[in-house]
Amino acid sequence: MKNSIPAGVVQFFEPISSIRRQTENRLIDFFVSKGYKEIVTSLFSYENSIFEGLFDPLKTKLFKVVDKNSGQTMILRADITMQITQAIIMGNFDMPVRVCYADNIYRDVEEHSGQKREFKQIGVELFGIKENTADKEVIELALSALKGLGIKNVRLKISDTYIFEQLFKKYDIVDKKRVNSIKELLNKKNLDLVLKQNKDLPKEFVELLKTLNKKSGYITSKDNYKDIDNITQSAVDLAFSIKESNSDVDVFLDLFYCEYPMYHHGVVFEIFSDNESLAIGGRYGNVTKPFGRYIPATGFAINLDELSYFLFDKEKL
Repeated sequence: MKNSIPAGVVQFFEPISSIRRQTENRLIDFFVSKGYKEIVTSLFSYENSIFEGLFDPLKTKLFKVVDKNSGQTMILRADITMQITQAIIMGNFDMPVRVCYADNIYRDVEEHSGQKREFKQIGVELFGIKENTADKEVIELALSALKGLGIKNVRLKISDTYIFEQLFKKYDIVDKKRVNSIKELLNKKNLDLVLKQNKDLPKEFVELLKTLNKKSGYITSKDNYKDIDNITQSAVDLAFSIKESNSDVDVFLDLFYCEYPMYHHGVVFEIFSDNESLAIGGRYGNVTKPFGRYIPATGFAINLDELSYFLFDKEKL
């Protein structure tokens, strides 16, 4: 018998295995201490029950099996947020709901893509609060959790997908094919090519894009954003509020942020240390709609495997 294992699956040995287990326990215990109750979801879901709400790029990366009892197609857990959302809606919980989790994720990615087909994800979800107090809560929870692991040199990047959505609407740029083409380029920060391929864009729209690009950076003074606060106020206020309570964290405000394909709807954030991305999260309430009910929602996720290697490397220094 050939001695081999599938590409992209996980195996851990000491000391990584112990670091991974200890880190998971510490994070879950911390989240629970902050009022987030642990939830455990099924490894399998029926494809037709969550497919519509899945992030588009994931729809081609699903491991599928046929349920011999029902004949329906089942998929391995590719996005735990969808499963948790389904559980919360089916359970008809009183809002707000705060949950945390630690479960494996499975994605059928190409063998040589550099991505893992199996990894463990840990994080929190907060349902039922539409105000940006929810965004602040989960961001500060993520920052505190990572700093509690002894991680230093923490940096936070904050963005808001609604900034560009508002601009497209305000300047009546509505042709779907054209909008998607522009978004794809803006997602790559390629403003020059946007302007080259769309010479008839409204002049004021173009100037705003240039201003948003120019004003993106580490925050210093709120006065820097006065001339654009009608479209950036929510993100700016959040960034300065976080900085006020986390003076040791450098906060980068990315106003020139366009997510394509779009998953988040509103605030998006990412936490780094020493140029390593450690946590990512944001608003995603719109993905609750396929389950028949809109619920404001926000959360974040940490790749526990990558975080464990990061902590291991720090111990060696």
